[in-house]
Amino acid sequence: MKTSFQPLITNQTHSLFLGTLPSEKSLDKQQYYAHPQNKFWRLFYAVFNKTYEENYLKRIEFLQEKGFGLWDVLHTAEREGSLDTAIKNYELNDFEGLLKKYPSIKQLYFTSKQAYLWYYKHYKNNLEVALIVLASPSPANARLSYEQKLEDWKLKMKL
Repeated sequence: MKTSFQPLITNQTHSLFLGTLPSEKSLDKQQYYAHPQNKFWRLFYAVFNKTYEENYLKRIEFLQEKGFGLWDVLHTAEREGSLDTAIKNYELNDFEGLLKKYPSIKQLYFTSKQAYLWYYKHYKNNLEVALIVLASPSPANARLSYEQKLEDWKLKMKL
């Protein structure tokens, strides 16, 4: 059974990035988006026209300075490997509680279509925030180039 990390959120968070569940590499390193081929951090920095930072704690600081947070849609799940298609017997995180605790959150940015689908399936009657599906930064999403992913992120994040 895999378990998601605690949310990285402050009282100034206005937007939350949501994946499905941390990859094996992320779980090993105890870091969001730790797989070296996952482009999440590079895309986030590029949206702001900033140079990518290697230091994880500095990345988190930059993310939070910009008003963004991180979490996952799933709290626990069974999964062999890191692919979303291998997920079964899952339990969702408590978004009703989270959004009540952090009313400043107005946008949820999903980093995979599957994360969005799980969220929407369970929370479609609680849509007080904007739901935006970004091009997945995962190496499994090889049909889009890095440049196409960046264009999608810039357009949808309206920055």
